[in-house]
Amino acid sequence: MKTSELYSSVTERIIQELKEGVPIWVKPWSGQSKGVSLLPGNVVSGRPYSGINVLILWAHALDKGYPTHGWATFQQANQIGASVRKGEKASQVVFVKRMEKEEDGVTKKSTMLKTYPVFNIAQLDNVPPHYSEPPPALEEEVTYDNALQLVKDAGMKVTHGGNTAAFYPSRDEIVMPPYGSFKTEVDYWNTMWHEGIHWTGAKKRLERTFGKRFGDKAYSFEELVAELGSAFICARLGIQAGFRSASYIDHWLKILEGDDKAIFTAASYASQAANYIFEQSLAVQDDTPAVEKQPANDMADAIPY
Repeated sequence: MKTSELYSSVTERIIQELKEGVPIWVKPWSGQSKGVSLLPGNVVSGRPYSGINVLILWAHALDKGYPTHGWATFQQANQIGASVRKGEKASQVVFVKRMEKEEDGVTKKSTMLKTYPVFNIAQLDNVPPHYSEPPPALEEEVTYDNALQLVKDAGMKVTHGGNTAAFYPSRDEIVMPPYGSFKTEVDYWNTMWHEGIHWTGAKKRLERTFGKRFGDKAYSFEELVAELGSAFICARLGIQAGFRSASYIDHWLKILEGDDKAIFTAASYASQAANYIFEQSLAVQDDTPAVEKQPANDMADAIPY
């Protein structure tokens, strides 16, 4: 598949979901065990997918009704003694290829987006049990305790009170309504991680542009990043994702309809932000220096917005 076709097909799918009022990132949880990570991952390497690949594979799993979020390439399936079932079609995911070219004695660097095919475990035969069986579900309380610990270890300043959830850059502070104000604990964590993603965009962290007012392009784009980032964190913790920013749908549609690369960039920044929070937490747990401001990741470099 050409990358231009991938841009168009993925963007068209997201636009369709937004117009229906339920984005793809809140759908992959139906029938899943609570506490099990819901991020798609490579079952052979053990690495989770990130950025736009998360949305691509969530969409394919939803459309086909796959029971798990484990994927592998054709070659990897053969390596573990499995085989792709006859008639099964692959899903295309992306990676960034870095290139260097000498011009007039100057090395110029560039990146190119490439695609490659993967198959869900449900599309394979003779899969060894330890690859095909999902991990045991965690107790719900343990999952949410982990979410609370993640907030603390990441170093977020959170104050509870009032009836508004927001991140205030000038104070470097997240303000949340009291826990009892939310209908469920899941609603609380959906909102907390939305604000947590905004927190990563501060100048001393990942330095994203927030925008100046509701509805402007940068403001709306940051809200899209926060929605995706919250979904990615919730998925990793096994918490059902929600949809907090329905008021931005029209603004997001304008962005996506005007640029078929925008959702790729937003998903890239969202993954970077989610990873930053987990890396900060690991730094605390390992008693190592905290993660400092990082450069934009590969996808962001490849597709500037």
